[in-house]
Amino acid sequence: MSRFFSAGLAAIAVASLAACSDAPDAVIGNEPEPPQSVALSNGAQGEQVMAGEVLVKVKNGVDVADVARGRGLSVGEHGYREAFVILRGAAGAEHANANALKSDSRVEWAEPNYLRRPTVDPKLWAFKNPGGLNMLYSRGGSAGQPISSSYASTVDADEDNIDDSFGAGGAAVVIGSIDTGVDFTHTEFLAGQLIKGQDWYSNDTDPTDTDGHGTHTTGTMVGRTVGIAGVSGAGLNVKVYVQRVCGQRGCPTAAIINAINAAANYGVVAMNLSLGGPSESQGEKDAIAYALSKNALVIASAGNDGSGTVSCPACDPNAISVLASNWKDQKTSYSQYGSGLDIGAPGGECYSNTTPEGCIYSSYKGGGYEWLQGTSMAAPQVTGTAGVAASKNSTLRGNAAALRSQLLNTADAVTGLSSYGVKRLNTYRAVTGTTLTSPN
Repeated sequence: MSRFFSAGLAAIAVASLAACSDAPDAVIGNEPEPPQSVALSNGAQGEQVMAGEVLVKVKNGVDVADVARGRGLSVGEHGYREAFVILRGAAGAEHANANALKSDSRVEWAEPNYLRRPTVDPKLWAFKNPGGLNMLYSRGGSAGQPISSSYASTVDADEDNIDDSFGAGGAAVVIGSIDTGVDFTHTEFLAGQLIKGQDWYSNDTDPTDTDGHGTHTTGTMVGRTVGIAGVSGAGLNVKVYVQRVCGQRGCPTAAIINAINAAANYGVVAMNLSLGGPSESQGEKDAIAYALSKNALVIASAGNDGSGTVSCPACDPNAISVLASNWKDQKTSYSQYGSGLDIGAPGGECYSNTTPEGCIYSSYKGGGYEWLQGTSMAAPQVTGTAGVAASKNSTLRGNAAALRSQLLNTADAVTGLSSYGVKRLNTYRAVTGTTLTSPN
């Protein structure tokens, strides 16, 4: 990935866990949203769920109210496309109720309303680079000490002679942002480039970003100066259908399922999910399969706890799961990896906050910009590339399998990622089919 791209492609970290825990799930209720720190979960606490809520899909012709009454549950909201219905019961009984419903012959599947995370893993020593002195370790035995210079960049492939018009002249396409929303007033986005979809978290039609994460990931995809569409010259040829699924409690799978289905129906060529959690969701699995049937790729971040298990929904074989690499073309210390991983892309590994080395720069809420790191920033590079590639190549539009192959088959084999079974995204080659050569 070129240095010209590296200064402008990024997002914030995803706090996801490696595997299911036997510890009780942390239950988040419907009370006013807690501070962001309260919303974090870790392996000791178990995975967070929405209090009392179970998602259920009943078989055709079955009255879901009858099923609910038989279990002492009340009927809540119906999902988009009737993909599920929310049933409500006692807080803390989410798994018990889901298991009981699974045994009902009238039910196709049932599961808790899990909470995914778009926020930084609390184990990371840095996620935001505001400028000033070199980064210090924030915890552990090295707390207060400078981060080793080994985190700084020494290798940055294809750094010379970037052709900044290689994406120009294509057709109009739409990609999807499924995140915390977007700052629609940010000058980084061209007029008419952002399309307002639904806010599935607050259940309204205003997916404005209150966090910053979604503005950052969307800027990575299409920003006029920091995003792939802007840098490549594609500009307004790549628009973004914006949906909000995350708030301070996290990202309920009910909202995510709705957004995937809605993006697929809108006609996006690819959608970005910079979020994740440890448990595989049947609802997400169904939605991803539906998206694929509509020729829409689902591109998701692999997670940030450093474990050898890919987080979900990236874990789904129909999704494209993205590992985060650093500027040495090595796996970052935080990126999850393992079976089902598909591709790597620069996610940043912050060292100095006086230079762009290590972190990744993109737009942020309130009209600003931030240096951030995480698999959240790696995934949108792949999604933005998918948009530009589909814009330029008619054979990739309306053909998700061909677009997926184009992204994976044009990636670079780099030594630092070979042991993880993936190559590193090459945006230029994915769009043009040719290799950029350096004069040096």
